[in-house]
Amino acid sequence: MRKLLITVLVLAFMASAPAYAHQPVDLLKTDTTAAKGPLLVDGTISYAVRAAFSKAGEKKGFRAAFAQGDGLSVEYLIVDKKPENSLRPTQLPTLVMTSPKGTSLTIKFTERTKFPYSGVNYLYLARYQAVAEAGEYSFLVTAKRKASIILSVGVKEIPGEVLRGAKPTPSLTPAPATTPTPTPSAAATSTPAPAPAPTKVGYTMAQVRANNSASNCWSVIDDSVYDLTKWINSHPGGSGAIVGLCGTDGSSAFSAKHGNQSRPAAQLSSYRLGPLEK
Repeated sequence: MRKLLITVLVLAFMASAPAYAHQPVDLLKTDTTAAKGPLLVDGTISYAVRAAFSKAGEKKGFRAAFAQGDGLSVEYLIVDKKPENSLRPTQLPTLVMTSPKGTSLTIKFTERTKFPYSGVNYLYLARYQAVAEAGEYSFLVTAKRKASIILSVGVKEIPGEVLRGAKPTPSLTPAPATTPTPTPSAAATSTPAPAPAPTKVGYTMAQVRANNSASNCWSVIDDSVYDLTKWINSHPGGSGAIVGLCGTDGSSAFSAKHGNQSRPAAQLSSYRLGPLEK
């Protein structure tokens, strides 16, 4: 009985604990701009981007790609040890994030929350969430003095792809000319090939209604279909609020509860299946 109770408590803690970036990406001395730095091919996947600086003014950067409507999640962390934990916010490296449309944002330190992970104590200094634009976001870190930091990008705990080096450019040398092979013309009486059938895009309301339980929970929100099954037990407001949306159009309920709030919208986007077919 005691062993069972301990197991239940451990599982409950694991379910309530936040997700941590699991795939490390180290910024190199040559990554002096975002364009020269690595590209995180899918910015919704969980990465731990690590940057170490030896002097003031040193810069390091990277990029992360997103689709329109993806959840954008960025966290600024330091290890809870000297010299980092003894530096004032104005002495720590600055992080400037630039969107695909060119809007720049300097991440501000709004907290100092401790948490242990894999035997190491860390400090959260900032957490930012929003709905992403389509394209590549640029991240540039500038040191104020010697320090090391970690930038957590994305929340999906699955392996991700990281690209380094410049994008390939098209060759300026024209391809050798080839002599076309004559093709016999079709007979006048031949029957034209049928046009391909249109590809079905999206999900129907009937499919949504069929997934109306806690074990398979789909919902429509603002003309998009979401699979909320995994979110039921993680919802901060309780599972009942999500179960009530299963198999229905939950647009009004979501808007009434979370209208104009970027964080719930970013979390919701990670469960999107596709558009609602009309």
